[in-house]
Amino acid sequence: MNLKHLEEVLYKNLSTERIKNFQVKTLCEVAKVSRGSFYYHFKGIEDFYEAIFIKDLNRILLSNRYDNFSSRMLQLLKALKDDQTFYINLVHLGNTKAFGKNVEKALFEILRYYARSRGCYSEPTLIRISKAMYHTIYYWIMHDCEDQIHQIHTCLFLQFQELDRQKELHDIIEI
Repeated sequence: MNLKHLEEVLYKNLSTERIKNFQVKTLCEVAKVSRGSFYYHFKGIEDFYEAIFIKDLNRILLSNRYDNFSSRMLQLLKALKDDQTFYINLVHLGNTKAFGKNVEKALFEILRYYARSRGCYSEPTLIRISKAMYHTIYYWIMHDCEDQIHQIHTCLFLQFQELDRQKELHDIIEI
């Protein structure tokens, strides 16, 4: 099964207008993929939406093309804004508790990867930051990206700075 082709079909169908429903049957027919093959790789359409969203998070936030994590967050917000209809549909259609929890976990893993090279960190802090980041992004997407990118970026960056504050506290305590 060609995952890239499925992504292209999904992007084409979710990028032009807001929709209320998009089914596996439709996706598979347009992509010329059997439903059995689709279900071999994914539990359902929500699982596929989640995989696409997490893939985009990883692609941008773990990229070496940008100098620092702040630049990566800014690029993520620009990508979300540029393809606003697609991401609104993706998040809206995949809006389940599992979707949110799995995106939070993905953000947690990204933050853990980043924090590991910076020194001390605690998992509860990373969990709190990843949840706050997800909810900020989710709110922004679900409200049609109304707020300016720099406002959301500042909010995300302040959440992210908690890691640096934790490192500073750890260094002070060790002295």
